[in-house]
Amino acid sequence: MARWWLLSTAAVLWMASGYVLVRSGAGEVASVRQPRAAARIVSMAPNLTEILFALGLEPHIVGVTDDSDYPPAARDKPRVGTFWQPSIEAVIATRPDLVVTQTFEQQRDLARRLQRMGYRSLMVDIDTIAGLFDGTLAIGEATDAAGRAQTLCENMQTEIDRLMAKIAGQRRVKVLWVVQRDPLRVAGRATFVNEMIELAGGENAIGPTLHIYPAIGAEQVITSGPEVIIEPAMLPGAIDQQRKQAVAYWSRFANVPAVQTGRIYVIDGDIVSRLSPRLPEGIKTIARCLRPDLFGD
Repeated sequence: MARWWLLSTAAVLWMASGYVLVRSGAGEVASVRQPRAAARIVSMAPNLTEILFALGLEPHIVGVTDDSDYPPAARDKPRVGTFWQPSIEAVIATRPDLVVTQTFEQQRDLARRLQRMGYRSLMVDIDTIAGLFDGTLAIGEATDAAGRAQTLCENMQTEIDRLMAKIAGQRRVKVLWVVQRDPLRVAGRATFVNEMIELAGGENAIGPTLHIYPAIGAEQVITSGPEVIIEPAMLPGAIDQQRKQAVAYWSRFANVPAVQTGRIYVIDGDIVSRLSPRLPEGIKTIARCLRPDLFGD
């Protein structure tokens, strides 16, 4: 299978001196100036926090977002606002020499403002699995942890390869991935969730859609014929309660295969809703729902 950590799309290093674009094609990565090692790092997203910890950079992390809760040690780090509403004042108060951000507009604006004030930022686009591998390598490059980043990517790839070998030749299972029930909204095919479903041996029951996470009606649920329905839990501690609610909600769709066989699953949302080094664990969590006979361990 493809090696995502060798097939790069794009990562952006945005430093006080301006933009440096790291882009690759056909397995080639453009050379970039090696930045100085970062001693004080701020993470502006929970999945970025997980990457930094996985690279062994915990001693250098001086700020994380409010929703950074994994690994548990991340909860003890100073807070710098939320994923969607970063606080530039809180960021500056940490005296950072590197701020790692995502690429959506609120964080782009934060990076622009920090850049104007002379702070160094690394902006990574982690919206796909390829983006996770690209972003991990870019973070490793920016933090003097390039070797550890390469090893981390290789280990993730190896685990994914092992999972895919286990399901090779199996019939694909039709999956409805529910983002919310009221109104009913699901994951479309242009999402990293769809990538995970396919790697786990499934097929998105929803066909091509205009929106990435489309709202659907009862007729679409029935015609899509899902064999498995998966809901990520909003609160990991409330999985059992949410599953009872899910079973009650879906009981109205008595003709849907997943409902007829009771294959309605509520799983830990953090594991499957963040593109992080826990990606192989997330894929395996989905695979257990699709193929309990193969992944009943």
